[in-house]
Amino acid sequence: MESPQNMASQAALVSLATDVRPPRAVGPDAILRMAAETGAGGIHVGGGCDLEVLGALVTGAARLGLPLASATLPLPERPVPRGRRLPRLVATAPDERAAAIALVERGLLGLAGGPRAILLDFGRLELTASPAPVANAFARRALDDEDDTSGARVLAAALDERRASSGQVLDACRWAVEALLRAAERAAAVLVLPIGVTPWEAPSPREVSELLTLFAGAPIGSAWDPGRLSALGALGLPVSDERLAQLAKLAALHVENDAVGLRAGYLPGLGERDPRIADLVPNLSAPIVVCGDADVSEGEIRDALAAVTARREHAAAASSRGA
Repeated sequence: MESPQNMASQAALVSLATDVRPPRAVGPDAILRMAAETGAGGIHVGGGCDLEVLGALVTGAARLGLPLASATLPLPERPVPRGRRLPRLVATAPDERAAAIALVERGLLGLAGGPRAILLDFGRLELTASPAPVANAFARRALDDEDDTSGARVLAAALDERRASSGQVLDACRWAVEALLRAAERAAAVLVLPIGVTPWEAPSPREVSELLTLFAGAPIGSAWDPGRLSALGALGLPVSDERLAQLAKLAALHVENDAVGLRAGYLPGLGERDPRIADLVPNLSAPIVVCGDADVSEGEIRDALAAVTARREHAAAASSRGA
């Protein structure tokens, strides 16, 4: 079995995420046309997709010669109705976790011969503490306000609850990865672990490191995600230099996006990122996904793709000189 780095190197290109022109909302042709017109090398199947529209997206991409280089799975069978949620890979209930695994496997079948990097969406954790007071306190810049400790108390309670359940969360993540490795091998794909940046997300950077160690040698790697890592720092939960270096080295997918406060997913150049994160160079063979919201303009997408490509070329040249 090839290593994640070697597998990624065979498809090292800059792709445009479907989030910027969601196929379910505007049809699959919009994202395909946008990618072709702005110079993207491929498509990342993610936001705004479901299994019902996947076939048309695959057919259209093949017609235009645009590779589907990566994907976020599981995808829902169809748009999730209000008040319902997608089955979660991180669920403690075996039947819900099995349903999420089945959706990932169906996505892999629908993308047969396509993506070689599969970013797993483990879903949100159910904690007693709600994330809303934390977000509200952060927006008011009151997380560190000694006169308004409500948000800080909720965050502290959420962190305590998350630490207490870490073993259970890690077991659920491990179980899901184990169940999906065979399907990934059949599809010649590498599983990519996201970075959970709040207590309500999984796996955390520490849990990612543990999973990478546990499955060393398997087709699995981490996501290098400057926007999400910057949001983690904004929340006051920075990652050690050693762990950041490991995540960068073992990156099987580079998710290019910025953050604004606690929210990541902004098109590069439209937000910000922690300088400590921005200065690190991830595995250069990892394919890149450029993410953004659906309201970004064609010009902004074009500028972001050009800037990301220039950064990759500069980093590769610097690495070559250093070697």
